[in-house]
Amino acid sequence: MPGMEDLVKLFNVWEIQLFVLLSFTLQIFLFFTGSLRRHSCSMLLRLSIWAAYLGADFVAVYTLGLISRLGDITTEMHTPGEISPLAFFWAPFLLIHIGGQDTITAFAMEDNNLWLRHLLNLVVQSVLAIYVFWKSIGRHSPVLIVSGVFVFVVGIIKYAERTWSLKSGCYKIFESSSGHHYKKLPHHDSAEKMDKDGYDSIVYITLCSMPRAHNIICGHDILSSEEDIDLVSSWWSIGDDSKKVIKIVGIILSVMYADLYTKALVVRTRSAIILRCISQMSAVVAFAMFFASDKQRYSKTDIAITYSLFWGGFFLELCAMFIFMMSPWTWAWLKVRKWDKLAMLSWLIFSSDLGWSEKKQCFVRSMGQYNYSSWMTGNTRARTFSQGVMAMVKWFAGLVHVEKKKIFWMSKLLDTECVDVDEFTMECIAGQIRLFRDVNSLVGYIRLSMLWNNLLASIPDFGIGIVALHVLTEKHLSEVHEANTAGVGMNMMEVCRKLSRYMMYLLATHPSMLPLSASPEAIFLKDPIELEFIVHGVLGLVLPSNRKKLLEELASVWARLLIYAAGKSRPERHMEQLSTGGEFITFVWLLMSSHGLGDSQLKRIGLTNTNPQERSLQQVYAFPDHEADSLEDAANSSEEPSSSEGEIGRVRERGEING
Repeated sequence: MPGMEDLVKLFNVWEIQLFVLLSFTLQIFLFFTGSLRRHSCSMLLRLSIWAAYLGADFVAVYTLGLISRLGDITTEMHTPGEISPLAFFWAPFLLIHIGGQDTITAFAMEDNNLWLRHLLNLVVQSVLAIYVFWKSIGRHSPVLIVSGVFVFVVGIIKYAERTWSLKSGCYKIFESSSGHHYKKLPHHDSAEKMDKDGYDSIVYITLCSMPRAHNIICGHDILSSEEDIDLVSSWWSIGDDSKKVIKIVGIILSVMYADLYTKALVVRTRSAIILRCISQMSAVVAFAMFFASDKQRYSKTDIAITYSLFWGGFFLELCAMFIFMMSPWTWAWLKVRKWDKLAMLSWLIFSSDLGWSEKKQCFVRSMGQYNYSSWMTGNTRARTFSQGVMAMVKWFAGLVHVEKKKIFWMSKLLDTECVDVDEFTMECIAGQIRLFRDVNSLVGYIRLSMLWNNLLASIPDFGIGIVALHVLTEKHLSEVHEANTAGVGMNMMEVCRKLSRYMMYLLATHPSMLPLSASPEAIFLKDPIELEFIVHGVLGLVLPSNRKKLLEELASVWARLLIYAAGKSRPERHMEQLSTGGEFITFVWLLMSSHGLGDSQLKRIGLTNTNPQERSLQQVYAFPDHEADSLEDAANSSEEPSSSEGEIGRVRERGEING
């Protein structure tokens, strides 16, 4: 086919130019979309960023290899059919592209763990770029060669920044650090003029709490210094203002995401700022020398591509400076040095819709949902396109007699959906956490009906208990909806439904975040007769006849199950989920930790206390068994201070960290 042969020849002629432009296009895409996943659960967006993230490195390295193979670079005019002699000048630009953008250095935590591989690649690709330059010496004007050397300096610095960021984001290194990058913070006297109820005060308190948050996330000993104790007190002082605490936790998660998956942690260090200034000055010098060099021997197309790389790089650097000014750390740094005008500019950018505005400052804005009925029966009405596709897959699988266990992995992908985390769900979780926090006081300790404790004590596995309670919840919500009972709040129904399906979503897609003794496949693919026996036992419970009261109890049950699971989860799992938009259980886990709850905190949360040998002075229960014993314990403990200061005082006297 002559047409196809001509197309192949044309591609061979312009191959390097096309790949250089493609590499730069991918960098622009990553810069403007890399931070969008912080607030999005869109699978299409994540797939696009993932493809661009992998493709950007591949295209840049491949193009650099193509350039290094050019043996016929001459100083002659570029004519159709010949290789561009200006291609050598693009090699350092490809190093800049491999260095990545400020908004994304790692797609997942595994990328951070491979920082040594990136360090090796830095050496190899740098040597390859030097080889390209060595081949070009004597074939181009000295001015152009020197201009390329300055671009090479920019590329090395960019690549080193990325490797440094990956190393800093590696969880093992992050965990072993002392948190010194969070301790150099402004003192409290810089916030005297702030409105105590304003957003700037919330941001300030968050930054002051970052050493405490670092200890929580890394699993370090809690309350290890006087400074940490003061920070805990600042948390407790606003502990009953749920909206403020929720905003603080959201900002902390946003800061942690930026520090682990972008260059934010590196670029605010003094060394990185100096290197970036050198990089920017080198880029300006390189552009000036290229502009002044003799370019008549080169193709106008190649010159236009080179200018595009320069101007595009300047544009991205300008946007990176905008991102730097948007950082809360930049605002705090300017504020403490009393550079009011610059601090005001930084705050305007930070609090705008383009930055971290107050109205959208909750890191986890959506939560996954999974309905067990859609897997077991397939009769549930498809709410999304992916669920409709899964329904067709299950129908076809049944038609050709394919075992269900072979398509369960597809159900985990297609049967899930995302819903907004509404204010009522947040308040339900925050209210239960406050109850656990105040468990030492008679006022704060509120119990549910005994049937929930007996039910959970009789179920052999936490995962099976979630499935059984989920079926019960769905059945009851369906009955309430059909009866259209007056006086039953729709908000409470939504809370029950969202929390129930969210726990099922975690069980199906993120089982490592739950305290399970069996895999999700072992639960979902369990013997139907055995599972049906457990579920029917739950459905046979005698529930309160007052539907409104039952809904309130169901909401409390699911909230406490989520809190219990969050308290048992591991910090590294939460940090991994930040790269995909974060999980609601991460938000709950950090909110609990701010109140001293969880396995690594002063108070652990158990599931039930039916076994007396498992009782502990430092452990509270989501579903206590003996009301009289619990009241007696609460009365005895009420003689001691019930506030956080009292608990801290007792820890000081004992000289202990954990009970």
